[in-house]
Amino acid sequence: MDCLEEKLREAACVGDRETVEKLLSQDININSRHNINGWTALHWACKRGHEDIARILLKQGADPSILTNKNETAAYLCSNPSILDILGTGDNLSSGITNLNNSEYIPHYIRIPTEAETTRPRFKHPNINNMPTTMLPSVQNDDIVLKIRVSGSSDPDFIEVDIPKWKLTYKNLLKLCCEELQCSEDQVERIRKLPNTRLRNDNDVHRLEHYQALELVMKGPPGTERPTNCYQSISTCKDQTILY
Repeated sequence: MDCLEEKLREAACVGDRETVEKLLSQDININSRHNINGWTALHWACKRGHEDIARILLKQGADPSILTNKNETAAYLCSNPSILDILGTGDNLSSGITNLNNSEYIPHYIRIPTEAETTRPRFKHPNINNMPTTMLPSVQNDDIVLKIRVSGSSDPDFIEVDIPKWKLTYKNLLKLCCEELQCSEDQVERIRKLPNTRLRNDNDVHRLEHYQALELVMKGPPGTERPTNCYQSISTCKDQTILY
């Protein structure tokens, strides 16, 4: 049962409504607190701004007065006005004395919320820096380095980019690649993981590993000039003096 309760907290954290409803149908303890930080599913839904999840939890009996191990109510952790309205506990905001920035414990699903992660052991990290209110927290030295280039360009070299793992989604990856390679997202037909695997969604992206080689496959018929990796060849410049 503890495993199901942990999955409920995880689903509330990442906004997975379907999983939340499925777990609640199994008669688990909706107010179960994590044994390290004391957070409930409602704390996570409020912290992450998932209004629909908060409504479901409250309707099913979630207690908004429960405190974390740092004396934080769900309302204190919340910055979403709509959720605060349905909580009806605005006067209790002062009962919280701290926030997650001072917590030493980080649940695994905060880094990369994938199903595979649920079987991995918990971990402790000495510090969290500048955690946004409604974004995934930035864990120090938890970046992934990728190698990217434009498929079929005149420049075959890769360039390396890094992105925090918690921020690694298909949309963010596409945006980063286009910024680094100086091309428009509208020009991109697909992202290819070399040698021959197409990336389609966030789940595919979450499986990327350090120094994975990627290509942007551009739209257009064969033979159409495609962007290079933003390095201009000197052969395209006229009236230039070359020093040896």
